[in-house]
Amino acid sequence: MTKRRIASIGLASMLWSCGGGAAEPTPEPEGTAGHEEATTETESTEGPAIAWADMNHEQKGAYMRDVVTPQMRALFQAFDAEHYADFGCATCHGDNAREVDFHMPNDLAPLNPANIPAMFQSEHPGAVFMTQQVWPKMVELLGAEPYNPETHQGFGCLGCHATAAH
Repeated sequence: MTKRRIASIGLASMLWSCGGGAAEPTPEPEGTAGHEEATTETESTEGPAIAWADMNHEQKGAYMRDVVTPQMRALFQAFDAEHYADFGCATCHGDNAREVDFHMPNDLAPLNPANIPAMFQSEHPGAVFMTQQVWPKMVELLGAEPYNPETHQGFGCLGCHATAAH
């Protein structure tokens, strides 16, 4: 296990889970790793031009590569440039992303849904980062509705994180 993965697990274990359905991004097309130019077909500041659910496999891969990864890389590196210096697909999708077809949630640190209320009140920098920056940005980028704890609908933390066994 890499030092980066251990640190990610440590940070995530401090965080909470707010539920929500998993989005299933797709792999980068061969030979495009590190490609960061955004495509106009799928780029938007208020979500994708084509709804995530309506994208085909290739469109999802291109959108993740061209739009989501560069924006999330900037967000994570602004939070901790050293820790997230190598931010890429594996940061969220795990070291075995290609083997599991980039399925989410993958081996990203599992979260305990019972911790939700405490984490909303937490002043821990990692919790604040996830609840106030990462989660809202992913909702925006996917053009999704944010998780609603009353209806249990929408995109939330369990869209990326697995559920911890309790």
